[in-house]
Amino acid sequence: METKQLKQRSPSTKNIFSYAVGDLYGGGAFFIIGALFLVFLTDVAKLNPALAGTIIFVGKLWDAITDPTMGYISDNTRSNYGRRRLYFLIGIVPIFLSWVLLWTNFGIDNTVFKFIYYLLVYLLFNTVFTLVMVPYNSMPSEMATNYQDRSKLITIRMLFSQGGMLLGAVLPITIVNFFLDDLSTGYLVMATVFGVIFALPWIFVYKGTYERDILLPEVKTKTLKEIFTKIARDFASTLKNKSLKIHSIMYISAYVSMDVFNALLIYYIRDNLNMYSSYQVLLGIVVVFQMLSLYIVMKNCNRFGNAKTYRIHATVWMIAILVLFSFNTGVPLWAILLVGIVIGFGLSGCVMTPYNMLAFVVDADQMITTKRREGIYAGMMTFLRKIAQAIALFSVGVGLDLVNYQEPIDDIIQLQSADTLLGIRLMFFITPLVLLFIGIIASFKFKITPENHTILLKEINRLADGGSKTEVDAHTKAVVEEITGLEYHNLWDEGDLID
Repeated sequence: METKQLKQRSPSTKNIFSYAVGDLYGGGAFFIIGALFLVFLTDVAKLNPALAGTIIFVGKLWDAITDPTMGYISDNTRSNYGRRRLYFLIGIVPIFLSWVLLWTNFGIDNTVFKFIYYLLVYLLFNTVFTLVMVPYNSMPSEMATNYQDRSKLITIRMLFSQGGMLLGAVLPITIVNFFLDDLSTGYLVMATVFGVIFALPWIFVYKGTYERDILLPEVKTKTLKEIFTKIARDFASTLKNKSLKIHSIMYISAYVSMDVFNALLIYYIRDNLNMYSSYQVLLGIVVVFQMLSLYIVMKNCNRFGNAKTYRIHATVWMIAILVLFSFNTGVPLWAILLVGIVIGFGLSGCVMTPYNMLAFVVDADQMITTKRREGIYAGMMTFLRKIAQAIALFSVGVGLDLVNYQEPIDDIIQLQSADTLLGIRLMFFITPLVLLFIGIIASFKFKITPENHTILLKEINRLADGGSKTEVDAHTKAVVEEITGLEYHNLWDEGDLID
């Protein structure tokens, strides 16, 4: 039996900001891990770069289980606190603890023990992240239905996300630099400060958000085997959705590019350009202009749609990367900061549009299955986000090992060979350029424009109200087939999703 719509309201300013503040954690935590975790593992914990990258990559195998499972749990939770919002309360203390443990160095000398410890705490961090972020990523579809409201919700969310990134760009290194004679203590203090920053906002997220007013089908009691079979079937069924597959390519392309850029920036600025003192300033400039560009991105999404907005900003980012590639030691600071402004503008669109697209991809799924499955799609997106960072940091770790990167000795940075510097330089530029080009090509096939989305919602509402599939007009039929990638007679059918 399909989910029945009751009524929907537009989110107020309070609702929007209450929701958005949660992404201080989503944006900030991933940024700090992307920018500093590999450096922490190699330079403070003294792990081999390949082993450090392996920790991150192996951790994602666990996410292949936890992310879809949390999506299923979120969709099927029934409580007085809602399907999604309950987990915002549950996650507050674990967010703090898992973050602090991630950056704690116990001075373990045994390589095997160090590897096991950081692998386990990384698994813990990712599990906690999944616990809150899968329900959180489901909320835009719960709180808004039309293109404009969703774009506004995601825009303010991205403002806080990039605010978290800005804090992550400036504050961690500032704190650590107070303890240059004891980097382990510096990272622990940093972790404690950010553990509080990341945990407390979820109180406001819980109190200020709401869920879609719908009649949910009753959840039937299942055995553990039946539950995991259902999770696997539901997760796999999302791949029928053409819009999701295209969205996933665009998403991974943009976020792996960003993670590689963030992970290697400190190595490139410090070792290739010999401008380590400018690292924080450049990161700050990039993130500030990401934030300042969000209004433009929102306007472009509403005017041109997500796909064209993505192409515009990805192209700008690629041009900036090519300019940065041409720099050598001795380049003036103003030139680097100017390129940072352009990179910030390009990143802004590439970061926001994939999140803005998710709610519309869920609408395409409802056209296919009749159901609202925000949770399973949020689980898929959270999984893809973690896979993107895992691929990026694993590749960077292995790459640094292959180019013979020399770790600091007694916290003293070592001079790198010419071959090592060239390897860092090539990784820093070629990977983002190739990936962004792939994302741009894929974006031409994403067909959920503002106009097409209106047609899609109108058809969903017509069918939900008991309309006949035989009465669909030719234009609507063509649009929904283009969006979903399925023939019309296969749409609006629960098929093997029936409980």
